[in-house]
Order: sequence, then structure tokens, then C-alpha cells
Amino acid sequence: MNIFSLTGLIALLALGVSIIFYFIRKPENLAIDYLKNFLGTFFIFSGVVKAIDPIGTSIKLEEYFTIFTEYVPFLEPLWNLCAGLALPIAVFTIVLEIALGISLLLGTLKRTTLFLYVGLIIFFTFLTAFSAWTGKVTDCGCFGDFVKLKPFESFIKDLFLMVIVFIVVLFHKHVRCIFKSVPSLILLGVLTLASLAFCYRNISNLPIVDFRAYQKGTDLIKGKDDSGLDPGESVKLFTLDNTSTGATKTMSDKEYMESKIWEDKSWVLDKSKTEVKVIREPELPKIKDFFIYNADSEEMQDEILEFPGFKFLVPAYDITKTSTEDFKPINEIVTKSGLQTYGITASDITEAQTKSGGSYEFYNLDATPIKTMIRANPGLVLLKDGILVDKWHANHVPSWDEMKKMHGIK
Repeated sequence: MNIFSLTGLIALLALGVSIIFYFIRKPENLAIDYLKNFLGTFFIFSGVVKAIDPIGTSIKLEEYFTIFTEYVPFLEPLWNLCAGLALPIAVFTIVLEIALGISLLLGTLKRTTLFLYVGLIIFFTFLTAFSAWTGKVTDCGCFGDFVKLKPFESFIKDLFLMVIVFIVVLFHKHVRCIFKSVPSLILLGVLTLASLAFCYRNISNLPIVDFRAYQKGTDLIKGKDDSGLDPGESVKLFTLDNTSTGATKTMSDKEYMESKIWEDKSWVLDKSKTEVKVIREPELPKIKDFFIYNADSEEMQDEILEFPGFKFLVPAYDITKTSTEDFKPINEIVTKSGLQTYGITASDITEAQTKSGGSYEFYNLDATPIKTMIRANPGLVLLKDGILVDKWHANHVPSWDEMKKMHGIK
């Protein structure tokens, strides 16, 4: 799905909402009512897909705060504080986005809702403009991992939404409350609390839906294979200066070779201005960064994945944020199962061995693939012949008997 098909989907959903609300209370202005419902639906949809994975949104915010320290270094203490509070900030913005969407659909707290809408859309537009300008953030995270948007696409999307927001603000007199005031406020309160509870559920457990590369059923061996993928297309551009006329021209490497322009000594190649323009990005393997190393910096991923039969991975991307207690339910399963088990962490291996109790050997893997694989620190992943069979948060690990029955383990 891309931004166009996504916008089309939301437009259809908004149309359905508009038809339903039409029969509840006829609007004063059909066009403004539809735009109002489109905005509300857009915000709710965007908020819900992020609420499925609040930790993913917090990771994206941490990325922004880290980059802000490069551009506004005198506020580094503030950015560091915000990075440490990335998860509660993520939950707040997600719930606010959903609540504003609901409030706009219901037409309740009209002035406050529209005021916050303007503030939020300006904030989002700033972030996406910053991403597009700097190129530092390759995906704004506007729709979590459900749809990946390039920075410029996100910026255009926010400009589009900003236009709609200001149209609705301009004609706010036509925005009417669908139900009476008190029932609307109660419904808004209940749904906002439900959104908060949904976020908490997806933090204390694994996300209810997994949109990421390491989904259940993923073959990690095949996922690392880059054969048959689109290599992409790029062109090298040369800049040449004419020493006689002062003229400058730019041409591709192909044009340069075909024209044999170098034979004309008046044209001089300016090597400092040579650049590579990407026409089509290369297609990367689904599992592109799964490289596991032992304490001697030797690659171990192939040996681990190709180990036959069932086996466990115990991912813990940051061992400093875990405790011995966190590993107890995992260690109990590992011990009872007798299955080959590998710990993976982006932290110090020795510290991981100590904190986990030393029941299995730990290896190093970059934090990004670990966080992508499982939103838990620590967690438990069941593999079979290189296929990711299942995964669990440390808070919700089933018993060994349940696990055997679930997956037919002998």
C-alpha cells in the first residue's frame, strides 16, 4: 500500500462515516461535513496503527531527538531528557491523535479540538519538513510500520492535511455536534481511555498485529538472500567546465563516454562535482541486517539458523534495562525444554551472561534488528529450521506444555 491507496481507503471510510452521520443528524454543509469526517478518520486511522506498536513510535521519536542534538546542540540536555521519556511522549501523542479524531467526528469540544488540530498538524509538518530537508530520517513513522512513507511524501501529505484543517477552521460554524453534549463527552472519554488501555496492552505484551520484517512464519534464511532482487538504477553525473568559453555542462557517464568529450582539451572534468543520482532504489533483502557475532567477532548467524529442528533465541537489545527477574520465566521454559538456546544482545556479552543466569550463551546482534524482531527486552523466540515460528514477551511466556501443544513439539 502507498500513500495514494491509503488516502483513497481513508476517503472511502470517511464517506461511510458521513453517510451514517447524515441519517443521525443532517449536516448544514455537506462539503465541510465530509472534510471534517475525513480529517477525523485520518487521525484515528493514523493513531490506531501507531497504537498497535507504541514502542515503535518511541523508537522513531528517539531517532528524532538524537538528530536534533546535531542541529540544535545547545538544547542537548532537553533532547536527552525527551529521549529518555520517548515512550510516554509517544503514548501521549498517539492517544491525543485518536482523541482529536473522535472529537472531530462527534463534533464535540469544537473550538478546543480545532485549536489542537492546528497545533498538531503544524508540529507534524515541521517534523516531516525537517526529515525531507535533512534526509536524516528515512521514514517519519506517521503510520508506524503499516505504511512506510518517504520524507517528502510525508511532508506533502501534511501540507494537504493542513489545507483541509484550515478550511474546516474557516467554516467551523458548519461543524455540528452529532449527539447531545453529555453523551458525546462520555463517549469521547470512554474511547480515549480505551485507546490508552490499548496502547498499554501493546507495551506490556507484543503488538497485537506485527507489520515488521520478522513476522511469525518468516524464513530468516531465505529472507537474507538478495538473489533475484531489483538492483535498482543509478546514474553518475559529470560536471565539465570549458576553459575557453567559461561554459559549464553536466552529463551522465554514458553520455560522457559516447561523446568522447575528453578529446576536446577545452573541456575539463571537475571531479569535485561528480555525483551519483539514484533513479530507482535497490531492493534490499527482507532480513538485511541479521549478523550475529560471538565474543571473538566471528559471524554465527548461519550456524545458528541452520541448526536443525526447534531452537530458542532470547533477544535482549539492552541488557542494562533488564533484571535477573525478567529472565526467570524464560529460563524456566528453556531449562524444561532442553532445546538449543542462543541469547542475542546489543550490549556487553559478559553482562548478559551474568544477568540471564548463564543458562545459555549470548552473542552480539545490532539493536535495530533485535527491536524489529521483538518488542520485548527480554523476549523469547522459537525457531525451527530457520523459520520464525512464534515469539513472546517475557511478561506473557506460556508454559512449556502449552508451547509443545501449540506447535507440535515432541
